[in-house]
Amino acid sequence: MEFSGFRPEGLDLLIENRLMNSKDFYETCKPRIRELVQEPFYALIERMASTMCEIDPLLVIEPKRMVSRVRRDTRYTHDKSLYRDHAWITFGRKKGLFAERPCFYFEISPEFWGYGCGYYHAPPAEMCLAREMMLAEDKLFLDAFHAVETHPQFSLYGEQYKRPKFPSAPTAYQPWLSRKNLGVSCEFTDHTPLWHDGFVDGMLSDLRALAPLYRFFCTLKERTQGTEEVR
Repeated sequence: MEFSGFRPEGLDLLIENRLMNSKDFYETCKPRIRELVQEPFYALIERMASTMCEIDPLLVIEPKRMVSRVRRDTRYTHDKSLYRDHAWITFGRKKGLFAERPCFYFEISPEFWGYGCGYYHAPPAEMCLAREMMLAEDKLFLDAFHAVETHPQFSLYGEQYKRPKFPSAPTAYQPWLSRKNLGVSCEFTDHTPLWHDGFVDGMLSDLRALAPLYRFFCTLKERTQGTEEVR
């Protein structure tokens, strides 16, 4: 399937489905959700796949495992809404024994759309190693830092500690050192580009630029696999 952009009706349908919050309504509109949301995402994955695999040949390219579910898991959250009004895809390696993994992602929501590279729920041991590499100015970190700092369209995100952990470290590193988890995003509030395919090439160029950050994240995982002690 060739990707030609998303359709506004798809996002509208996700919003309506969440507002209705009804299993019967969802079952009725499921075929349209597949047509307007899931299938365009599958086509986008196919369009992106070769470029993403150049960054990392170990990325899993199986669309059904990459597109977010519309139905929410409400077991561990105070929000008991049954359905999402947003959708995303992730490009990551096989999970294996570790649920947490670095990923590239693309997402659409009613408020914004965007993409980036993140490490959701990074284990404390890996963030501890990340901070050690930052303070030592390890080349892998410096490459990641340079990739983000030289592309102002990217912003760091991730929960922060209330107080600086290393107040004497260089000022430029403080936003990195102060986070419990870490990611980089590029977000837009104008949805118009989504209704065509012209945004894809620019997005792929941006994601290529984040390859050093992704390699830094993967190194954290590789160096701490099997570590039982959480520091």
